[in-house]
Amino acid sequence: MVKLEYAKELVHEAFPAPLIESDSLDVDSIFVSGVPFWQEQLFYQENGGVRPWEFDRAKACRKLGKQMTALLENLDAVLRAHEKPDPAIVRDAQGLFLSVLFWSNGRPVKLDQLEQAVSELELKPLNCYDRLTYCLERGNTFLGFRGLNELMLEQRKLIAKQG
Repeated sequence: MVKLEYAKELVHEAFPAPLIESDSLDVDSIFVSGVPFWQEQLFYQENGGVRPWEFDRAKACRKLGKQMTALLENLDAVLRAHEKPDPAIVRDAQGLFLSVLFWSNGRPVKLDQLEQAVSELELKPLNCYDRLTYCLERGNTFLGFRGLNELMLEQRKLIAKQG
C-alpha cells in the first residue's frame, strides 16, 4: 500500500491521506469509500476527473445523498448501541457532506482555507462553518453525528428549493 498524497487544496487535519493504491481506483467514480474528495484529487493534481460540480451537479448530489443516508443509518445504529464508530465511516460521511455542500454550489471541495471557502458559498445552511467545525472535531460522538445529519438535511432542502 502507498499513502495517497492529497493535493494541497485538500489537506485538512480531519482528513488524513489514506493508504491506498490510487491507480487501482475508478477515475469515473464520484464516491470512493475511504478516499473522500476523489474527484477533487484528480482535478487539482491532474486537471482531470469527471467534475461532477460542473456537469449535472444535482444528479451527483442525489447520488452522494443516497450514500450519505446509508452511512448515517450505520452511524446511528452504532452510536445508539453506545459503541465507537469506525473513523473511516465518520470521515466518509463528513466528506460526503462537504462534497454535497461544495458541488451544489458548482465548486470542487477546497479544504486548505475552509472557513473562507465556505463563506464564499451561496447555498449553505445557517452558521454552516461553525457547525461544520463542531462536526469535524466531534464526528465520532452522538452530538457530532446529529449535527452532521442536520447539516445534510438542511443542505438537501436548500438544493430542492433552488432546483
